[in-house]
Amino acid sequence: MTQTSSARLRPDQRRAQILEAARRVLEADPHRELTVELVAAEAQVSPALLFHYFGSKKKFQFAVIEAAATELMLRTAPDVSLPPDEQLRSGIKAFVRSVLEVPQLYRATLLMSAAGDPAVRALHSEVRQVFSQWVIGALAQLGVETTPTVELVCYGWQGYIEQTLLTWIDNPTISADDLEQLCERSLSAVLTTVNN
Repeated sequence: MTQTSSARLRPDQRRAQILEAARRVLEADPHRELTVELVAAEAQVSPALLFHYFGSKKKFQFAVIEAAATELMLRTAPDVSLPPDEQLRSGIKAFVRSVLEVPQLYRATLLMSAAGDPAVRALHSEVRQVFSQWVIGALAQLGVETTPTVELVCYGWQGYIEQTLLTWIDNPTISADDLEQLCERSLSAVLTTVNN
């Protein structure tokens, strides 16, 4: 529990505190449904105060997803000090590990996007765009020409990765390490379909 929960905080600080509590709840039990009551208890605030700062359950859920998406983009940003092939490996590994830390959140993001929630869909599209462009850039450094076909393959590969992760979350038939390697190898495999 945070020690600053009972202190008077600025609205942005209180929102950040509640979002941090949501993250702790998810990390403590990644498969637990994230409810307003659980987060409010973890943040040591009332559900009414949580609604005061976020407006509604839907807006609160979006704020949690937005914070996770921002963290995901930061964690998977390329480390330019590494060789391009290592950038790819470390970035894919960071993406997979980030998803597995909070699988319920990842599932909710994809389901809400698929259901047509415009805010979540826009956020999901932004994450996919950032990640795919990073992959395309790393491939270009490895000598893969950036053609429309290569771009299409990379975007399609990310869709494959999303479905693979969702399936594994519900039925983890292989180890997390094997899952990472599968995701990495699948990029190389799908690139073999590109005619040079």
